[in-house]
Amino acid sequence: MWPYTNHAEEEYNKAIEFVQNYAQSLGAKYICSKLQKFTTISGDKDPVSETLEMKIFKFKDEYFWLENHFQPDRPFIVFSFGDSVDTIFEDAEPFPYNLSEEELKAEVRYSLGIEKYPKI
Repeated sequence: MWPYTNHAEEEYNKAIEFVQNYAQSLGAKYICSKLQKFTTISGDKDPVSETLEMKIFKFKDEYFWLENHFQPDRPFIVFSFGDSVDTIFEDAEPFPYNLSEEELKAEVRYSLGIEKYPKI
């Protein structure tokens, strides 16, 4: 169940697809899909439980998928990594879905370790 009234699920899904496609353009390979159950709790929102078909990719020697991360004000995207298809659980930094295309591309490069996060 989509927990937002002021953010369209369709736009979020388009951002996920954009990020996946960009990761593939950088060398990530689609491996398979699997069903995974998630429960997200963030801030004062009620828990959101969902079973999703996760697309699993491999980049260099790591496997990853993109997870939903529901913050109180908007949904975020997060890369989760593992050493195998069955051990994907290590998260990178979440980032908002509604960044510009160039900002989304930068987040992909940071998450995949192609570039380092800029120092603030």
